[in-house]
Amino acid sequence: MSFITQNDGQFPYFNLQLGEPKWQGKKVLDFGGNIGNVLHHPNSTIDHENYWCIDVSRDAIDAGRKSAPNAHFVFYDRYNPEYNPLGKKALPLPISEAAFDFILALSVFTHTSESEMTDFVYQLRGRLKSGGRLAFTFLDPHYTPADSHLCNLKYYGEQRMDPLAMENFFDRAAQFQDLRSCTLAGGTLKINDSPAISDTQETEYLVFYTTQYLRTIFPDTEILDPVPPFARQHCCVFTYA
Repeated sequence: MSFITQNDGQFPYFNLQLGEPKWQGKKVLDFGGNIGNVLHHPNSTIDHENYWCIDVSRDAIDAGRKSAPNAHFVFYDRYNPEYNPLGKKALPLPISEAAFDFILALSVFTHTSESEMTDFVYQLRGRLKSGGRLAFTFLDPHYTPADSHLCNLKYYGEQRMDPLAMENFFDRAAQFQDLRSCTLAGGTLKINDSPAISDTQETEYLVFYTTQYLRTIFPDTEILDPVPPFARQHCCVFTYA
């Protein structure tokens, strides 16, 4: 079975980051929305008939259609080594119309290369109505939540890296302080480099960007600090004037 998320805090996270907007009557595209959990939170006010979900997990799309038959679930058969290893590489988005008031992407660009992220963001911006807003999350390697003693890179590195390799990296404090981005691919840490995901067969691929570096990539966006329940993920918000 392809990936189905257990996360259920998508709505409160984006609702808070976007300033508690009016969701009723607004068209929402959930990019990488999996089974559409943003619809099912008890506080969610998104209209099912105005909700579109795109995801590379066929099983998640099938489950989403069953749980919300009035919503729109679209399978995106694009290659991803973790979530759709048999997919097609460089496949364009399956939705072309500029119709959406909100586009959301939670923990999507944490699993793509920098070049793919910039391409996706460019395409998604083109799907916004005038006044529409795109909000997506990213991981800053230096960020440490208030309730933790581990920065993001150490937290995820403990799960994905060889312990000795991680210890050796953090012993070189200057290298850690100077990094602008990094990628954990198959247990190996790549500094200031995110190899094209189409060129990797690694089943684990996690990307980090410093807040300062992401501002240079997307200078016309607002970057917001993490909020619960995803207290490790910053939010980048673009508004189409």
